[in-house]
Amino acid sequence: MSTEEWRGSFAIPMTPYDDRDRIDEDVLRAEIEFCIASGVGGMVVPVMVSEFRVLSEDERRTMVSVPVEVSNGRIPIVANCAAVNTPLAVSYARQAQETGADAVIAMPPYIRTPEFPTIYAYYKAISDAVSIPVWIQNHTVAALSVAQVVQLCTELENLSWVKEEVDPETHSISRLLAQNCPAIKGVMGGAGGRYMVTEHARGSKGVVHACQFCDVVQRVWELLDQGQDEEAGDLFEKLLPGLVLEGLLGMAYAKEIMIRRGVFKNNRIRASSQPFDEADWGEIDRVWERLQPYLNWHK
Repeated sequence: MSTEEWRGSFAIPMTPYDDRDRIDEDVLRAEIEFCIASGVGGMVVPVMVSEFRVLSEDERRTMVSVPVEVSNGRIPIVANCAAVNTPLAVSYARQAQETGADAVIAMPPYIRTPEFPTIYAYYKAISDAVSIPVWIQNHTVAALSVAQVVQLCTELENLSWVKEEVDPETHSISRLLAQNCPAIKGVMGGAGGRYMVTEHARGSKGVVHACQFCDVVQRVWELLDQGQDEEAGDLFEKLLPGLVLEGLLGMAYAKEIMIRRGVFKNNRIRASSQPFDEADWGEIDRVWERLQPYLNWHK
């Protein structure tokens, strides 16, 4: 598949942990198969949904190598190489390409965002280290201006895709696409898919999002591509409460949905999270019951 054909749901697998806080590779393999069977256009691993900032270097590499192995070329795998410094980002990028990833993605260094010349050198080093496409993850955590994104993609050979998430992300997508930059092959949104309908209308090629409802997200996108806007809107409105809860409750909620879908064994996360209270569980149950008729994948 040509990279210019990449489209639709680019799902993010979450990192499953066993009862000893290790990556559960069996569950991870099942999660990748779930995404592929759901018809997604691709996968992005391991990014913020995957808690990449609390993974060890070896764990980050596992979160790339297992999806590449399980996918075996069935869908494109975009591997995260973002790091707090350039040498580590380059190491992740090279390892991703050697493993068989189809592209890499990186936000700028994200603990203390450097000045633009340092960010430029960071992306240049990543681009020079690989021959596969490089995505810019433009997130509010380390935001780049439209002009800076265009400059990076125009001047650096392999930078050609953008995950645009600078608030308000819908306007940021429109401003970036309005530049008509030939070096940018595609732009996708994020935000858990909450704005995918308007992002599609603005010219986004897809949405990068947590995978728990990826079958429904992909179906909404297909309906939009087919011009069936009313049917797409109806299905999206059924899905939206589930996406809103993800924004409120985080990855523990998304993993709870994956338990109910028969893929995960637990909803453990490493990032801090308040336990669900009685009202949370009531809302999770209510949304889950209403969504079940629209889920395309079943174990």
